[in-house]
Amino acid sequence: MRPAARLKAVSDLLPEILGSPNAADRVVQAWGRRNRYAGSGDRRDIADQVFAILRHYSKLCALVDSDDPVLVALAARMVLFDDTLEEVCALADGARHALAPLTPEMRTRLEVITERESELEPHECAALPAWLYDEIMAGDLADGNAVLAKLNARAPLDLRVNTLRGSPAQTRQKLADEGIRARSLAKVPLALRVEGTGQITGGVVFQSGRVEIQDAGAQIAAGLCQALPGQTVLDFCAGAGGKTLALAAQMQNKGHLFVHDSDPKRLHPMAARVKRAGVSIVRQMAGNEMRLSERCQLVVSDVPCSGSGRWRRAPETKWHLTPKGLDALVDLQREILAESAGFVAPGSRLVYITCSIIARENEHQIAEFLDMHPEFAIDEAAKFGNQCGVIRLDPHNTDTDGMFCAIMRRTGP
Repeated sequence: MRPAARLKAVSDLLPEILGSPNAADRVVQAWGRRNRYAGSGDRRDIADQVFAILRHYSKLCALVDSDDPVLVALAARMVLFDDTLEEVCALADGARHALAPLTPEMRTRLEVITERESELEPHECAALPAWLYDEIMAGDLADGNAVLAKLNARAPLDLRVNTLRGSPAQTRQKLADEGIRARSLAKVPLALRVEGTGQITGGVVFQSGRVEIQDAGAQIAAGLCQALPGQTVLDFCAGAGGKTLALAAQMQNKGHLFVHDSDPKRLHPMAARVKRAGVSIVRQMAGNEMRLSERCQLVVSDVPCSGSGRWRRAPETKWHLTPKGLDALVDLQREILAESAGFVAPGSRLVYITCSIIARENEHQIAEFLDMHPEFAIDEAAKFGNQCGVIRLDPHNTDTDGMFCAIMRRTGP
């Protein structure tokens, strides 16, 4: 495909993604299946442009004073990819599979981009809806603008080594044998960060269960759970099972690992992943009602959340989120946390996790829970860096997704 045709595809995809509840990567993949003439390099470049625009969408709209997907895509070429105005205009040449030539008005809007950059509002600079920017800044987030800037960058690709299948050193070498370069991360012992490009999921290392794709921040959160061999553990909001598999590896595949999700469909991908990872201790407890014969030594509640800490990977979600939607999530988190607490044995741990940077989903939620449940207290023995018991991973400091973890212990009956 010519660069002009790729840009046309980008401008066509934007309204489809913004008007759909589906994840952006699925929409882009579906486009690729419908347009087989696009090669792998074309699809990769189109995806890169689409995700870059989604990360900076409201800023780009403000710069051209329009949400016209053509203008937004052209502005992105200038602002994010350093094309000149003339280079951008040349891409709109009216040829087959290309954008139509620019009107004088469109050209004028592009000409004043540099002038308008100095006039942007703070929420536009951060590329967020105004209400969401205010929500974040009203919380307890230190260096908020630095965090938001990091969440507008491209995310790295991290792998978690499955110690049931091999050591990090062995796995790194096997990846190298497949032509995939990866480096270790000092504070995340089982993480390998992929450098450059490479086919992960189609390779033998992935297919044999030696690695799972998982951000280093999620790996840190799983590590803070400190599951032990022989324990009875409940992953209360297991979803597709990313943290479930990490817990199983911590347990050395010994004990009982129950998984639950209020939406049974979310558990469907787990069976194949469990088999590939060599895990045999997982038992699914699907549905809205769940009963266990005994309480657990560890309960993990990785609750549904805004996903604001994952905006690098799923930037479309910040344009789909609404104030009412956030309120509903906070209410749901409160209910899940209270319900999951009932499964914790005396003296045992309850771990609350979000991939959010919003205080109402994090610190405020825990403060309210502890007020209502005096039988629980923060477990100060759980540490990451200089944080104890309540750990927040800010992307600009950790180069991970934004994560929040509160590790609590049941001190009463």
